[in-house]
Amino acid sequence: MLRRFFADRRGVSMLEFALMLPLFLGFVLTGIEFANYVMANNRVQRLAAMSADLVAQSGTGKIGVAEGQIYDLFSALDLTARPFDLRRFGRVVITGVQGIDNDNDGKVDNKILWQRFDGDFVTPPALGCNLNTAVATLPQGRQLIRDEILFHVQVSYRYQPIFSAMPFRWLSLPTSFTRSAMFRARNKDFTTPTPDSRFPAKKNCNTATGL
Repeated sequence: MLRRFFADRRGVSMLEFALMLPLFLGFVLTGIEFANYVMANNRVQRLAAMSADLVAQSGTGKIGVAEGQIYDLFSALDLTARPFDLRRFGRVVITGVQGIDNDNDGKVDNKILWQRFDGDFVTPPALGCNLNTAVATLPQGRQLIRDEILFHVQVSYRYQPIFSAMPFRWLSLPTSFTRSAMFRARNKDFTTPTPDSRFPAKKNCNTATGL
């Protein structure tokens, strides 16, 4: 009986499969996690570019953008970001900047004209918070020319793993990332967002709702 037992090889392949299954599942689940992570990065970048372009089209002109339209834009971004929950784990910052020479001394400042915020993931605005500073720090030290108008959109997201954040810790990859985009205004006739009592301005950089 013992000889027959040791000579029996019918369970060898099943044993090998059982030993390799955890490793196989680990590779598969890690691949799915990384694919989702890359998709989140790409989605955030597309949202930043799309919103900056939309605001650059409607943020200037004789009529300008209305506060209700900004609310609609934030809602549209929430829908476009799915399956990622931008409302709970993200932050959108819209900043209008103009080159201003208040003293006519030839020195132009990047003045923040207005900002709007939305999203529970409260992060510092890359250009600075208008509550604390009137001058924006543009990427790469960019300096606007006089009366030039630029719209900067910053989208931040705190990634929520499907299975585990461990692979990102192993590779020292950030699970919170920020992407931004800048577009010039279509013209130089600027109008600040039109007030609407139904839609209070979301201009507070320190709160989740911006109010």
